[in-house]
Amino acid sequence: MLRLLAFIGAFVASILTLSNSSNAETSITFYHYQSGSSYTAFRKILDGFEAEHRGIKVKDIFSQSEQITAEVQTALAARRPVDIATVIGKNIVYFVNNTPAVPLNADPGKAGFLAEDLPNFLDIGRSGEKVFAVPHAYGTPMLYYNKDMFRAAGLDPETPPRTWDEVTKAAVAIHEKLRAPGFAHLLASMKDYGTMLFVMNAGSPYLSADGSCALFDTPQGIKALQLWQDLVATYKVTPIANDRQYMAAFNAGQLAMFVNSSAGLASTVQVTKGKFELGVGNYPRFVESEARKLPNSGAALMLYAPPGERRDAALALLAYLSRREVSNLWARESGYMPLAKDPLGDPAMAAYVEGFPLVKPVIAQMAETVPTATWGEHGALEAQTIVSNLIDDLWAGHKSAAELVPPAVAAMNAAMGCTRR
Repeated sequence: MLRLLAFIGAFVASILTLSNSSNAETSITFYHYQSGSSYTAFRKILDGFEAEHRGIKVKDIFSQSEQITAEVQTALAARRPVDIATVIGKNIVYFVNNTPAVPLNADPGKAGFLAEDLPNFLDIGRSGEKVFAVPHAYGTPMLYYNKDMFRAAGLDPETPPRTWDEVTKAAVAIHEKLRAPGFAHLLASMKDYGTMLFVMNAGSPYLSADGSCALFDTPQGIKALQLWQDLVATYKVTPIANDRQYMAAFNAGQLAMFVNSSAGLASTVQVTKGKFELGVGNYPRFVESEARKLPNSGAALMLYAPPGERRDAALALLAYLSRREVSNLWARESGYMPLAKDPLGDPAMAAYVEGFPLVKPVIAQMAETVPTATWGEHGALEAQTIVSNLIDDLWAGHKSAAELVPPAVAAMNAAMGCTRR
């Protein structure tokens, strides 16, 4: 009898063990910086993934965009769980070289989802044959403009400026006729991204591929930054301010044109509704016949999950996020640019664009997006401070770009230990 009871007990225990095993969940940790309505959209997508993958739970950890780099580094150093991390674009090279990042294509059998994205969107995380980052929260610079101010200044409100010459002429006309600021350009952190946009779109490199050398003391780079100086100091159509002040002025109808990220389109539409008619155009070219080179703003996703169930779950989530219909849903609800190939092949996205034509210029710029320049691991903060000071000096107008840019680039390279050009 005792043997029978022991057998029954062992049998029941084995059944319970199997049951618990079959119901066990795999939890993965996802660091991000989404907040407000973007977080609502982000969590909605994660919930959709969990509903489709019943054995996986996604724990999302929020950090401000200005702090997420340090937060992820701290968590990795402390060996706290980090399975997927949002990494600011300009920091990806540093993260590839200085953190235990896992190539997304380490197992080719689980990397098929990378084919869902445009190849140029993957270049920012490419190192040789390895791909370390997949696009997630990308923006592209757009020309937002106030159609009412264009009309009042005698300009065609349905034809946004296409070149920098046209931008300058329109800004001067608005300034002279309306006594209002005509134009402002996104600066972003340390004025680094704004500077990068100007010089790269003019045909100059900004940094070397490894981020260790500044390269924009070229004729094209100097010409581009001379234009920025002229808009501020010569034509006086751009006020000296920061991005928050530019945005507030534009939203209040007090600034005619503002180059800002496409990520702000949905919120700009909401804020300006009833105040003035909003127009959106593509980023201006220096020469109309030349292709744009537009470094993306925003961040990508990198993989840190250890081998086993967590890595498999994290890769499954990245594959889910890369699906065209999911990627398009994220674009529609967050305001970030679409990332999948042929986004309009998705009927839901095509219907969205038909009802919201202001997003058409954003989609048109997808093919012209190039990887944002990434900083190396030595002297990056000091070099970015030099960039910020350079723009301040240019705006002061005491010396030309030809006088200011070369010594600034030399100082940046000294700070970064650049040994080649």
